[in-house]
Amino acid sequence: MVVRFYGEPELKKPVLIAGWPGIGNIGIAAVDTLREQIQAEEFGKIEPWGFFYPKKVSIKGGLLRDLEFPINNFYYKRLERKDLIFFIGEEQPSSQGGFYAKGEKAYEMANLVLDVAEKFGCQRVYTSGACVSPIHHRMK
Repeated sequence: MVVRFYGEPELKKPVLIAGWPGIGNIGIAAVDTLREQIQAEEFGKIEPWGFFYPKKVSIKGGLLRDLEFPINNFYYKRLERKDLIFFIGEEQPSSQGGFYAKGEKAYEMANLVLDVAEKFGCQRVYTSGACVSPIHHRMK
């Protein structure tokens, strides 16, 4: 499993913000909206091989033309006091019979994200996801 960088930006005191799908893709939507609004630039991705099967395959004239995998990309934005690194993970891998985000593959991907945080000297890591809960939002 490998992280491919398109460049290695020099960042100061970066914070990593990771968006994971969860129920209704809420985590990704929140982080991706912030990323788009501040116009963060893509600088790397986690290669899908070993984590995912293609989610779409294009065949033309009997030949395989394209494989589409879930995106798992890194973005950055330089700011005045602290820079930001975003990770958008469209899917979380599983190695236990199709259960969502379980097993060694889920841990491998999480560790790759943390390796990037360490490589760039991130001081904090925030994650955003969502899950179903029986608790009403007004309950204490």
